[in-house]
Amino acid sequence: MEKMEKKEEREAGKPVKIGLVCCSNGLSESFKPAFQELLSVLKGAGAEPVCGKFLFAGRKGGAAGTARERAGELTDLYCDPSIRAVFDLSGGDYANEILPWIDYGAIKRAKEDKLLFGYSDLTCVLNAVYTKTGRRCGLYQLRNILRPEGRGQLEALVSSLRPENAGSTRESFQETILTRKPRSLWELSCRFVQGSALEGTAVGGNIRCFLKLSGTPYFPDLEGKILILEANSGRADRITACLAQLSQMGAFEKIRGILLGTFSELEREEGPQAAERLVLPFAGQLPVAVTREIGHGADARCALTGGLIRTAENG
Repeated sequence: MEKMEKKEEREAGKPVKIGLVCCSNGLSESFKPAFQELLSVLKGAGAEPVCGKFLFAGRKGGAAGTARERAGELTDLYCDPSIRAVFDLSGGDYANEILPWIDYGAIKRAKEDKLLFGYSDLTCVLNAVYTKTGRRCGLYQLRNILRPEGRGQLEALVSSLRPENAGSTRESFQETILTRKPRSLWELSCRFVQGSALEGTAVGGNIRCFLKLSGTPYFPDLEGKILILEANSGRADRITACLAQLSQMGAFEKIRGILLGTFSELEREEGPQAAERLVLPFAGQLPVAVTREIGHGADARCALTGGLIRTAENG
């Protein structure tokens, strides 16, 4: 314990090393100026970005590097003891092809308080990592900090990753997601449309990308879980089809509750309550809560796959 405290004292004030990867579609060439801005903003906040080799897809687009190369880079950065967290900057369609190549054993042996962050298509990777290793992952897109709505998240994010704050960060994962304390990046505001409380381990994320895992060894055990669902694309027909698939898999008989994030295209077409109207017929008597702070919005905060969600209607 004393050695650990001395090590944390030595590391206090040093830049926080974070890994940057793209496991799904590579970044476009047009994103390079914004990428340089991202690096500058991170450094200004006390972070030291460690960039992967397979970030940009080049002129043809698609993925950067092979599936095996991207999986190897993710594993290497996650297992580097000097790196506090790994952030995936990508989205798209290619993420699930890396799943067989990830070294889950090495990730399971890595430092316990390390987190992998990503969103959208990375939903399949985050849930696979949780399923195979029991490690929590953050449903969050680091590029949010480039937008005015997300700038306020930066200081809290970097601070939470410092070694001297590791204990308090772990404690914040166990707090309710509705709180009277100053809000951290991990705390979400929500309202209930059915029931009055949620408590359980969270899984899920982007509904389309979560369903990529169905029928594979990477799909999480849903028994007693809180299922997070959000979507960027998809009108009522597509979202209903995804919900029907979950129903036919027996998901709604196993889970303990549902937390809905934003459904961007659906809400543009049919209004902000469209998703809950589609979900309720499938949900039965399950508690259903809604938050505007999970999804593809610029102000989206962080939910944890494999982390505890505990909230009640009155906080």
